[in-house]
Amino acid sequence: MKDRLTGLLLGLLLLLGVGCQGDLLMPPRVLTPVAQTAVSPTPPPPLIIPAPTPTPGGIPTAEPEGFEAVLPPTLRVWVNENSPAHAITLRQIAASFQEETGVLVELRLIAPDLLPRLVETAVLSPALSLPDIIIHPLDYAIHWATQGVLSPAAAAAALNTLDPATFNTNALALVQVNGRPATLPSDGAPQIILYRQDWFEARGLQPPATYQAMLRAAETLYNREAFVAGFVVPTESNLVSTHRIFEHLALANGCELIDTDGRVRLLDPACRQALDFYYTIIHNYSPIGVQTNTSTRNAYLAGRTGLVMSSPELLLQIAGLDPSNPPTCNECAATPDFLRQNSAILTSVRGSSAQAASVSFATMTALGITTAADQETAVAFAEYWFNNAYPLWLSVEPESKIPLRWGDRTDPNRYIAAWGTTPLIPSGPSLQDLYGRETVNALQEALINAQRWGFSQNQGDLVGQLYKSLTFSVVLQEMLSGYFNTEKTLAEAYRRVVDLIPGYLSTEEPSNQ
Repeated sequence: MKDRLTGLLLGLLLLLGVGCQGDLLMPPRVLTPVAQTAVSPTPPPPLIIPAPTPTPGGIPTAEPEGFEAVLPPTLRVWVNENSPAHAITLRQIAASFQEETGVLVELRLIAPDLLPRLVETAVLSPALSLPDIIIHPLDYAIHWATQGVLSPAAAAAALNTLDPATFNTNALALVQVNGRPATLPSDGAPQIILYRQDWFEARGLQPPATYQAMLRAAETLYNREAFVAGFVVPTESNLVSTHRIFEHLALANGCELIDTDGRVRLLDPACRQALDFYYTIIHNYSPIGVQTNTSTRNAYLAGRTGLVMSSPELLLQIAGLDPSNPPTCNECAATPDFLRQNSAILTSVRGSSAQAASVSFATMTALGITTAADQETAVAFAEYWFNNAYPLWLSVEPESKIPLRWGDRTDPNRYIAAWGTTPLIPSGPSLQDLYGRETVNALQEALINAQRWGFSQNQGDLVGQLYKSLTFSVVLQEMLSGYFNTEKTLAEAYRRVVDLIPGYLSTEEPSNQ
């Protein structure tokens, strides 16, 4: 037993601490499942809103003959958030819904990286059953509907109750399966490119809105002796954000995962160019070693890089409004919001191929009703969520929650109009206060116009499998760790995607070089 634990710890240390030098004992495709099993904490116990006592004296110890106790209905809700702020808000929502309807709400808050595995366990194991409602990333919506986890019929009933015209049409289009919504889009945020405007201006650099400008900036800013990186993004094989960074850059170059005929397009020249760019800028101008969401954030907060790609959460932190993650740059001690004053934001990037376009990328959260739910009760909760509870939900970490239900029947823009002026912290400034209305509008438009692999080609099921298996996160780290060159990496990615498509027939032969 001791030997097994020692080996497991060694594997984890290698995964977490080794740089891009190609000296790993095991490639990420082997280490990733091991690390997921070992380091993922036990899911937190359910947060249960208890039923009120039926009578002042409590439940009688002995019932009259013929008496049959009637238990109130219970709705089980899983949410892919587990921060203290979300816990407080969700308890409040659950208690209010219970008070209004008499339905008990059992909440389980789950770390986002654990959610797909927990759902899969619930499908396969009799020891854990599916909940009634899942608040989940868009990435898995079509896959779960295809698997029979989510009920498009229930989602369609809820959408009709709420009125489809009150939702963003692009978001609704992404979740369609066989003419019905797999889930209900709730909120989302674009991936942003954040850069040090003062450094760019001092060096005469153009905003990093294109491959060429990003590469030029990364090369110019990189200073190994001063511990300043030119470009930092997550590259860890165990993170979905690693996939998202590459997907954004690939889409910007016109690289599609799959076409409408179901042919995998990863061997196209646009994808080869995108991967070459990704490898060049990270291999040459990023810090040595595997990068995470945390290391990316810390590098920017410390003034150790002038260019990152991140979620909008960083906008709160560079303003000095997150006590857990304060800015630590040299100038920040005297001016806590120095980085906010000297940073600029982009929401899209353009590649270099003939098919390139300026593209934004976004993550989205949705409310799904499962096939295990009582439809009437679940639809009632969905209606409550998108009306009574919605402003409260959107007020928690609002920088990452642009509403996808824009309003209601009485006020079509009620929620979207209020978003930019929502305080980022209690009694604090809003995004509009800190960054201006132009930035608020740019973030909203980037979410509306965001592109994603596979969804418009009716391949959302494949997308869900890729995110669940971390296929791209793994193969990209293998490349950066020295296992493959870019050509071999593209061939590996192609093969691993094709392996997920039953009966796939291809006339293309990826290179083995």
